[in-house]
This record gives sequence, structure tokens and C-alpha cells, in this order.
Amino acid sequence: MFFLKRFGSIAIGLLVCLAIDAIAGGMDDFSRRLIILAGLYVTLSVSLNLINGITGQFSMGHAAFYQVGAYASGYFAVTFYGKIPWLTGPMWIIAMMGVSAIAAAIAGLIVGLPSLRLKGDYLGIVTLGFGEIIRIIVQNQEVIGGSYGMNVQPKFPVLFGGTGTSGVWMVWVLAFICIAVCRNLLKTVHGLPFLAVREDEVASSAMGVNVTKMKVIAFLIGSSFAGAAGALLAHYEGFLTPTMFTMDVSFIILTMVVLGGTGSITGSALAAAVLFYLPEKLRDLPPVPVAYIAGGIVSVLLMVSVMKRISITYHGPKGKGALLYFGTFFGAAALSFVLGLILSAVPSIAQMEAIEANRLRMVIFAGTLIILMLLRPQGVLGHHEFSWTWVRRVLGIKNRPSKAVSA
Repeated sequence: MFFLKRFGSIAIGLLVCLAIDAIAGGMDDFSRRLIILAGLYVTLSVSLNLINGITGQFSMGHAAFYQVGAYASGYFAVTFYGKIPWLTGPMWIIAMMGVSAIAAAIAGLIVGLPSLRLKGDYLGIVTLGFGEIIRIIVQNQEVIGGSYGMNVQPKFPVLFGGTGTSGVWMVWVLAFICIAVCRNLLKTVHGLPFLAVREDEVASSAMGVNVTKMKVIAFLIGSSFAGAAGALLAHYEGFLTPTMFTMDVSFIILTMVVLGGTGSITGSALAAAVLFYLPEKLRDLPPVPVAYIAGGIVSVLLMVSVMKRISITYHGPKGKGALLYFGTFFGAAALSFVLGLILSAVPSIAQMEAIEANRLRMVIFAGTLIILMLLRPQGVLGHHEFSWTWVRRVLGIKNRPSKAVSA
């Protein structure tokens, strides 16, 4: 039964990756790019969650490992591609993912060993400084393009041209492997030392846990997955520049981990996909009239106030509580529309020029983050995870009673 579940999970994961590839293949280039970058951010978010959420460290320089992997893959592609006859197509990208993972892991080891004696904010400052150091070093190395950037060939259409796919499946297979590794680490006995370090370093050290070793392993695994994601980015974009790995990228990845639920792999994966896709998709929306923006702001403020009140005063069944939250949400949406219509009738407001959604997308993104932190400071999923047990509970399937052991 154990291996049946494992093989079933692997088969479903691969089928989901192939389904995403098939769906993305029928989309335009912009939508396909969003799906690929969302998959990369899932890998980055889940790998950072291993360091920050599961092991309890505070890293703010994950973009540096992403950059190391991307530039390592770019350098090897420029130098060696085409010189090894059998290493072409998907085999090349798999090899580059391995090379980039090793390069990023070495970078993680370099920054990890001297700095892991630090804790909390001090470790965060060191990793943030490491990210800026890597970016400035890359910016001043002419062999990898310097501040101008470097071309990376071949790109995805060439690598996956003979397979009949767009290569999206490879991005999501990496995300699936990252989730599987972190999940198995968290749910098995091998992950207990990581959780012990997160809860109390002094107590775990007293119980025989090698705290420094656990921290370094977490950094090595997390940074190697970020490096592998960087290899995919390099061959998908075909061009790398240091401005693609600024401090903002590290903060966005950290935000995904915190909002999804620090320590929740499922939460990190969902937050990465949604928080990346939301601001990019807002670019496509038509201009929004000022009346509807004002109505939306008033409705959101009322919704947050009501939900906050519900969270403090309601202590009944969870199902009824969920209905209250959904009712408040849809009520706020209806109120926003009604207020928009009313304000549109005011001549001074109706004459104002509509605002482009592209200019509002980061405002909406920041507002969403503030609302979530006010209503759910522990993250959307907290420490909850997706599991087969949860699926059986939702479907109403009862667990089989365990057989009694005869004496």
C-alpha cells in the first residue's frame, strides 16, 4: 500500500505536468511565459520554504542562488554547447540543471558555513548582502556579459523541438520534484532534526542534533533547487542580465513563503503561482473608471473590518464560519459594483479619466498582501498541507480500521 501510494502520487504528478504542457501549448506566447515563470517561482518559493519555514532560518538572498544557476548554465551553454554530439535536446537542459544546481549549492555552502552561527535578522542581513555582492560581481565580469548581459543559446524551441512539446513540462517537473523532496523530508524521520532546529536550537543541540549541519544541509538543498530553476530561466529567456536578479526578486519570493504559510509546502506553492500570476495578468485588464476604484476601496475597507470582527467574535462550526467569510466577500463585491454605479452618476467623478490597470497592478498586489496579513498573519494555510488523508476526508472516505495484533 505504501509503494502504491508513492507510485500513484508520482504518476499523477507527471500527468499534471504533461497536462499543463498541453494546455500551455495551445496558448499565446504571453500566457505560456506566465505559466513557465509561475512554475519557476513555485520551485523558488518551496526551496526557500525549506530554509525559512522548515528549518527556521531567515534568508533574504534567494535570488542570488537563482542568479548563480542561471549564469552557470549560460556560461556552459556558450562554451560547450554543440561540442558534445550526444548532449542535445532535453538531455542538455537536464545536464545544465545538474551543473547549475551544483554551482548554486557551492555558493550556498560558501555563504552558509561562515554565517550560520548568526540568527534571525543578522542572518537575513548577511544573505541580503550576499545577494547584492553576487549581483555586483556578475555585473563587472565581461566574460559573462557584464552589465550588458549575455546571450544564452539554444532556447526552449530548439531544445524541445524534436519532442513535440513546448518544454513547459520540464519546468513543472522540477517544481514537482522540489515539492516531493521537501514533503518527504518534512514527513519522515530525516526531517525531524530540521523541525527541531526551527523550534529550539538549544534544546535540539542538547538532544544530540548537529544544528550547524542541519542548517548547512537546508541551505545546500534550497540553493541547489534555486540554481536548477536558474538554468531553466536562462534557456527559456535566451538572455541574462543582472537586473533580472535584483533585491526585489528575493523579497517577492520571501513574501510568497510568508503569505502561503511559513512551513507549509502547499501554501508556498499556491502563493507562488497566485502572487506571480496576479500582477502579471492585471496588465491585460482594460482601464478602470475612478468611480469603480473608489467604490472598490470603500468595499474592501468594510470587508476587512467585518472579517476581522468575525474572526474575533465567532467561535462556532468551521463550515458556518467559512460561509460567513464567503458571504462577506461576495457582499463586498456586490457593494463595490453598486457604489461604482452610484458614483458614476456624480458629474465631477464621471468626468475623470479612467486609470490604466497596468498602473494599478502593483497597488492591487500590495493591497492584497496587506489584507492577507491583517486577516491571516500566519499565512493562508498556516502549517496545513495537502495530503491523501485530506482528500479522503473531503470525499467522505473512511479509513480502514487497523487489524489487531495477536499476542
